[in-house]
Amino acid sequence: MKNRFNFKIVGSGPTGLLLSIALSRFECNIFLTDLLTKDSLINKDKTYAITHSTRKILSKFRLWEKLEPYLYGFDTLSISDSATSSIANLSIYDLDDDISSVGNIGWVIRHSDIMNVFFQEIDNKRNIFFMTPQKLLTKKIFFDYQFFSTGANSLDKRLLDFVDIKKSYNQSCLTFKVSLRGNCEKRAYEIFRKEGPLALLPLEKNIYQVIWTSSTLKSIERLNSDKNFLLDNLSTILPKEFKLDQIIGEFNIFPVSLSLNLPVLNFKKLVFVGDALHTFHPVGGQGLNCCWRDVNTIFDLFNKNYPKSKKHLFLFKFKYFLSRILDIIFTIFITDLLISIFANNNILLFPIRKLSFILLNNANFVRKLVLNQMTKSLIYSRIK
Repeated sequence: MKNRFNFKIVGSGPTGLLLSIALSRFECNIFLTDLLTKDSLINKDKTYAITHSTRKILSKFRLWEKLEPYLYGFDTLSISDSATSSIANLSIYDLDDDISSVGNIGWVIRHSDIMNVFFQEIDNKRNIFFMTPQKLLTKKIFFDYQFFSTGANSLDKRLLDFVDIKKSYNQSCLTFKVSLRGNCEKRAYEIFRKEGPLALLPLEKNIYQVIWTSSTLKSIERLNSDKNFLLDNLSTILPKEFKLDQIIGEFNIFPVSLSLNLPVLNFKKLVFVGDALHTFHPVGGQGLNCCWRDVNTIFDLFNKNYPKSKKHLFLFKFKYFLSRILDIIFTIFITDLLISIFANNNILLFPIRKLSFILLNNANFVRKLVLNQMTKSLIYSRIK
């Protein structure tokens, strides 16, 4: 144990767990820690969209086949704009040939299923140690590097003197599950509205996850409103082919923001990963996928030249940041542009919005560009 590298991972959500699994392939000891218990970390009522870039990453770490039983695929993506009454349906035939054969544009998975599979994997790794911060302090271990995957509002970012660039959208997302009847069970929806986008993600037959973006005040009002009133409100927004039955499970609400954490030129061997490094608007479902591309980059950098001398680790955080910055900036730019153009009632933008849907419906190369960027991340498509 003394002759091996010691890595500390703070934050045991999906990003921290995947990072620990990835790094466990090297000759190192990984100390994974969180303030929450394992049960609390697992039992959260959240849902994620999974793209083809993530499918490749998970396959690389031999996790895809273990998660596959819990994934629900969708083969059509419906994009609509309520202000201009425009609609476009993208399908697997708009994907590049190398991924269209898989038969899905993307997948949806519950948080608890990801966490259960990842923790089972961790329990089988002899060099990963999951423990509370208090217990870890008693070990008195010198860490060669520390990775923070503690989320967007991490206290660590303020304590560790990193530069955090932020933009507030003054919006929040209200999420919950609904049962409904309709004839498009393998179709995901992105509905652009004045107050913000509303997404519908299929979890199983007749069960959808609603991700409803609006002002924080409006989201809180809806959170505290009567369920029947909320269903009536939602039914006026959803496509006509749907008939709402009931709300299932818990409500969750989380703020929406744009942020980028910049590394500081110092001797601290610290790296921020996932939402601790970057956040952007959830439109397009890129959140967790971008976080896991962070993990893939960290793995590739170590795999390419795993340091034999610990002094070489000093430059690692800068190599990592430079390797990720293009993908992060592009994702931030695209999501922010979508909200700036489509989440308002500015009539001056209506011609642009209308033209965008005309191109989506009539220009195959535009459909391919949009869908493949969402699913493959063209800037980051060469996942080894």
